[in-house]
Formats: sequence, C-alpha cells, structure tokens
Amino acid sequence: MLRSYFAVLVLLPSAWLIACRENSSPTIQIVTGTTDEQQISFSPKSSFAEYVELPIGGDELRVTLASYDLSCEGYSPTPEGGALVVLTFLLPVGQHPVAGTYPWPGLPASNKTAGANVDLKTPVVMPVVRIGKISNALLPGGNVDIQRINLERQGEVAGVMRLEQSGGEGQPPTRLFGTFTARVCRTSVQSGNLGS
Repeated sequence: MLRSYFAVLVLLPSAWLIACRENSSPTIQIVTGTTDEQQISFSPKSSFAEYVELPIGGDELRVTLASYDLSCEGYSPTPEGGALVVLTFLLPVGQHPVAGTYPWPGLPASNKTAGANVDLKTPVVMPVVRIGKISNALLPGGNVDIQRINLERQGEVAGVMRLEQSGGEGQPPTRLFGTFTARVCRTSVQSGNLGS
C-alpha cells in the first residue's frame, strides 16, 4: 500500500509536465460571426512566412497559419472544417519589416490594389481568414505585434495577434487572437539588402 502511494507521488509530476507540454502550443481564436461555424480555435499545423521586396516600391511580409498541412511551395484549398489565417504586412516605400506594432485600419477607400504600397504612410497589417471554403473579412480594429523577426531563409517571425471589433450596425463581431511563430520559407529581395 505504501509502495503504491509513493508510485503515485512520483508519477504525478511527470503527468503534470506532459500535460503542460501538450498545452504549450499556441492557440488561435477566430470569430467572424455569432454562429458556432463562425467561431473556431486551432493550433497551427502549418506556419510559414514569405518576404517580398516589390519592384514598384514597398515591401510585403506574409505570414500563413493553417490548421491543416500546407506547403510554402504551392496553394492548396482550405478543406472542410479547416482554418487558414494569412497576415500580410504592407510597408511604405523604403521601409523594411521590423519588430513593432502593425495596426489593421481596414481596406483603403481608393481603387488601388493592396499590393500598391506607394501611397502608404505607415506600415499596416491586412488579415485574411478562411474557415472551410468561406473567406471572411475582419472588421477594422486592433493590431498585430511582431516580437521577433529574422528574414533570412529559415529565419523566424514571431508575434501576437490582437485584432478585435465588437461589430454593430448590422455587422457581426470579429476577432483574431493568438500567438504565432513562422519559419521564413521564401525571400525575394530586389536590392539584396534585408535591412534590420
């Protein structure tokens, strides 16, 4: 009896450590409406970052997080029940991505595409969320903090998403919360200078 009591005492810390390790992976929360199908949490199964210096000016850093197997080498449609988050960091001409806060002010009112960074005055993030086959727009509000960034190939981009808007005027609430770490899988730099 005493021996089994000591065995339990020895095994309990091990079980606690295993449980902590299993729960240590980042969880991403997505809310695009009020129904159960519009609210999902997942731990990324795939995460990668791509950095492109655009010839028209301005840079783009794209971080992709998916609940399913996804490759940097090609597009795969989001499966039923799958979740995909793409964060595109857009920068004004002459600026490179650095650690810092990137707000989500909403889509620009002009007819210019998001890739034309020429008119940008400050860096911004543009989030895109897919749940299954449905693409969901997030209302403006909140920001993404890049906490660590190394844009060399096989470098790493890590940060925190805090994008939230309570809705109103017929719009459902939207939310994208969580932490991320993404390995840099592709870098395309025109000038050969990654900046700091």
